[in-house]
Amino acid sequence: MKSVAKSIGIVTILMLFSRVLSLISSSVYAAKFGRTIEMEIYSFSLQVPLIIFNSLGTALATVVIPIFSGHITTGKNERAYRFADKIITITVVLTLAFSVLCILATPLITYLIPKFRNQNYELTVFALRVMFPIMIFYGLNYILQGILQSFGKFNMPALVSLPSSLIVILYSLFLSQRFGVKGLVVATFIGLTTQALILIPPIFKTEYRYSPSLIFKDQDIITAAKLVPPVLIGTSAYSVNMLFNNIFCTRFEENTVFMMNWVQNLVLYAVLAFVYSVTAVIFPKLTMHAAQNDMAGFKSSLVKILSSVTYILIPVTAGFIAVRYQLIELLIKWGKINQDDVNFAAVLMALYCIGIVGFGLKEVLDRAFYSLKDTKKPAINGVIMMLINISLSLIFSRFIGVFGIPLAYSISSLSGSLILVFLIRKKIGNLGLRSFGINSIKVFGASAVMFLLVVGISMFLDNFSFGMFLIDRCIKLFIPVVLGASSYFLVTYFMKVEEANDMLGKVLSKLPVKRRIS
Repeated sequence: MKSVAKSIGIVTILMLFSRVLSLISSSVYAAKFGRTIEMEIYSFSLQVPLIIFNSLGTALATVVIPIFSGHITTGKNERAYRFADKIITITVVLTLAFSVLCILATPLITYLIPKFRNQNYELTVFALRVMFPIMIFYGLNYILQGILQSFGKFNMPALVSLPSSLIVILYSLFLSQRFGVKGLVVATFIGLTTQALILIPPIFKTEYRYSPSLIFKDQDIITAAKLVPPVLIGTSAYSVNMLFNNIFCTRFEENTVFMMNWVQNLVLYAVLAFVYSVTAVIFPKLTMHAAQNDMAGFKSSLVKILSSVTYILIPVTAGFIAVRYQLIELLIKWGKINQDDVNFAAVLMALYCIGIVGFGLKEVLDRAFYSLKDTKKPAINGVIMMLINISLSLIFSRFIGVFGIPLAYSISSLSGSLILVFLIRKKIGNLGLRSFGINSIKVFGASAVMFLLVVGISMFLDNFSFGMFLIDRCIKLFIPVVLGASSYFLVTYFMKVEEANDMLGKVLSKLPVKRRIS
């Protein structure tokens, strides 16, 4: 378990660094271009290929890792390599064909978004056509990450977005005034292609060498073909969710798509870097427990990881809500972003934060099912979440407008995680969740104490000015955050929450201690 914990720690740090740079990237171009119709189109064109491909990408990840990793674990390396050859070939052919189809259908796609078609049709068509081929590189990215993770190499997959973020930052700072939003679209495309390309050198450091293969009559391909459809159904439900949210946003008068996606990336993608780093390391481990029919080890690992996720994400939820104004002001309140934009984003952020814990638990539980080669239950749950999200969005939007979208999304995430807890207990029996429940109550109480402390400190600091705006905003954000996090840790430690004791033990073990000479 020490090696697993160390791997999770390293991957978490690398992924957080990568996510922070990605956040800086989006903040830079947000401030440079502002909340305009052109940025609405850019944001939409960036999200649509990702949303469309997400279904296939998740299916690839959940199929490639168990089959490829299973063969590597049992010493059947050549069989694993042949399987990878075929999966890569199929994926490139399919994504290439689908990209061409989408490019040809772009004028028809614009009918889904009359606001963009009427106001800036040319930019909409250009942006979508440039972005659609990125699906080819998304496919390679998912597969190559799965191969590297199966070899126990987690560091480079955690850093895939690093060069992409740097390219967009450099463009926004030095070329944005000359080439505008069209140039940003091209720079983003170039950056996203690097996410797959930088994984090729680490692949060459393994024994695997890709060799194109069009012979698909293979037992592993047949097994994958049986596993993929249920995963596609579940992830397609998620994709429909996100596509609905993006299209529905365009129906409102305000320019909401760009800010909605920016806040969603800030809350869900940046925060859940922790969850993704955990699942990247724990998924192969759960798969091995399942392959060896070690259900005691499987349950123990799953409950431990669920406890760790809630220990982190419950206070993160409270903290984000408490300092949302300070965080948004620090990140984007400069350039063309004004106070009204900050206020709008702050409400969106609070509503998205409600679903953080649900989204995190869902990611872990989905992979628990996938490691058991059960793809049907997550698929059914995905459809249920989609129906909840769309229904609640339509209902809430009548009363609170565009803010009904993030609220509905959060409620659907929480609902989905609860359904998965029920389903996993039904599948593998009692998980011993009593201690997990008691720990969660303690964590919730400690988070409430932290929230009140952070809000109080923030209100006190608002009465002072600390010089230039950057220093002022940093002080007003980081002092409450540091004091709040410290208070949370202390409260959970004295409440004897296991994760707090584990963290303290790991820190103390790293400190130099004088050995007594016997």
